[in-house]
Amino acid sequence: MKKLLSVLCLLSLFFVFTGCPYESDVSIDSPVVNINPKILGTWEARSNQDESYKITKKDDHTYSIEKKDKKAKDKESQKYFAFPSVVGGVTFLNLWENNAEASSPKYFLYKLEMTGDAMVTLSEVSENIDERFTSSDALKQFISANMKNSYFFSKEETTYIRTAN
Repeated sequence: MKKLLSVLCLLSLFFVFTGCPYESDVSIDSPVVNINPKILGTWEARSNQDESYKITKKDDHTYSIEKKDKKAKDKESQKYFAFPSVVGGVTFLNLWENNAEASSPKYFLYKLEMTGDAMVTLSEVSENIDERFTSSDALKQFISANMKNSYFFSKEETTYIRTAN
């Protein structure tokens, strides 16, 4: 039963980040962009205060993210890592689950927009993209060439509000 609950919680993650985003075998680039210290802290989705995300600094280029479900009885958290990439002046997050069992990470890609110091909007790269990439350079070129197209991002955006530093 506990294993089933864990699987269901994992599946819910995909919907927490606004559905099923594009999943990539490669990241946009390597972690070279410094993290934004304004992102650090605890955040809640404006549309769902049942979950919180505590974002801390893993290193100069990588965030550590802990997702907690406030209503879950077991109070287990899910852990992720993310690092920023910049393509054509737009900041993206390369996000993957902190899973020691995975042989290589699967990256979920989000456009990140910060408004002031207390609001962040994430727009997921759409699952409608069929292309698969074997190199970060090819993925980055694809993003640069297509990110202005209407199909590139999912229609829904998720806005997060800072609840604590």
